[in-house]
Amino acid sequence: MRDNRSLFGAICGAALLVLAAPALAEDSVSDLAEQAVAENPSLVAMEAKERALQQSAAVAGAWPDPMLMLEYSNVPVSSLGLSDHPMAGLQFKITQTLRPARWSQLQQDIGISRADSASHMTQEAALQLRASVHRTWWLLTRSRLLEDVTREHLARTEELLSSARIRYETGSLGQHAVLRLEVLRDRLFDELEDYQRNDHVLSAALGEALGGNLYQTYDTPTVPSLLAPPEQDWMQLALEHRPLLKSLTSQLETEMKSAELARVDGRPDVSVWAGYRLRTVETELDSGADLVSVGVGFPLPIGSARRADGAEAAAQERAHGVESLYRAALNDINAEMASIRAIWSRAFSKAQTYREQLIPESQAVLETTLSDFSVGRAEFAALFEAEVTLLNLERAWIIAATETHIQNAETIGVIGVSSIGDEP
Repeated sequence: MRDNRSLFGAICGAALLVLAAPALAEDSVSDLAEQAVAENPSLVAMEAKERALQQSAAVAGAWPDPMLMLEYSNVPVSSLGLSDHPMAGLQFKITQTLRPARWSQLQQDIGISRADSASHMTQEAALQLRASVHRTWWLLTRSRLLEDVTREHLARTEELLSSARIRYETGSLGQHAVLRLEVLRDRLFDELEDYQRNDHVLSAALGEALGGNLYQTYDTPTVPSLLAPPEQDWMQLALEHRPLLKSLTSQLETEMKSAELARVDGRPDVSVWAGYRLRTVETELDSGADLVSVGVGFPLPIGSARRADGAEAAAQERAHGVESLYRAALNDINAEMASIRAIWSRAFSKAQTYREQLIPESQAVLETTLSDFSVGRAEFAALFEAEVTLLNLERAWIIAATETHIQNAETIGVIGVSSIGDEP
């Protein structure tokens, strides 16, 4: 009877483990995600590229520098002297190429939109890293909770095995009962190694995301918690928060501005200049006065018009491609959110059913069967089946409960924000 009382206590302890209210972990998964974003080297590299594009955008649209030229001209070949010929002189000349109207503004707009696109892609990478940290942390939580339940059932199996051996020695129970419990015990013990392996693998994955600290330990909840799927307009949230969509919008603006720039760039670049000739020779017919000259030049558009047409057509095609990518991204978000909603809703309803109905019923069956078995009114097979059934139900409850959090992590990666707010 003392063995039976200890088994009743173990069953009650497992019930408290599985059905208790959720406890918060010391380390917040949201804090871990932000730490990963701050320390991940790949994001640091993307941020450096983003800053480089911002610097380039700040000087985009600047005109080419004016050219200052000095000419020693019209001197005799025989002497190379300025005073040996009336037309000889020292000429200073400055020339400037003029860009068409809106050329500078379009260059600036393109530079800004490219920097914006890079900024949104950096935010997208940070978003996916946050979602990955959330997902990995809850997978680690699931593995540890399953390990705890397995240890509870392993301890209970050891007690049943001890009781079965006593009965086998007294001849009141067959050897098959002992052997079946030994197999169950060995199987549960072997599964503990799988959970310990999962702990190392998932902890290492978190360490990699956090900048390479592979030996950091993480606190996780000690009891399962359940997360209800929110009723939200998830597509609207994605349009407002998903950086990928914003990046594609910036890319589309870049290509549209590039097409307009190609049209503007096809116009001739006018060059203007002014010169001042300093002379030193005076004659009866020429007073030797200094000379001033001004001029304007136009390029002959032999190939520039074709190049501009080709550049504009290429930019328009790229814009069509970006529009298609945007529509494809919206389709992906719709499909992914439909899948997430179905998985999340089913996991939530399943966890509720297991927690409120199946596990309590299974615990009652186990307790009743154990009581009947102790007075000889139940077969060992019924007791064994009740124990294994409870183990499977408790595992299924943990998997379903943690699945609701994992699907929330998936939601973060798809719509760009948690639809339920920050998690503990």
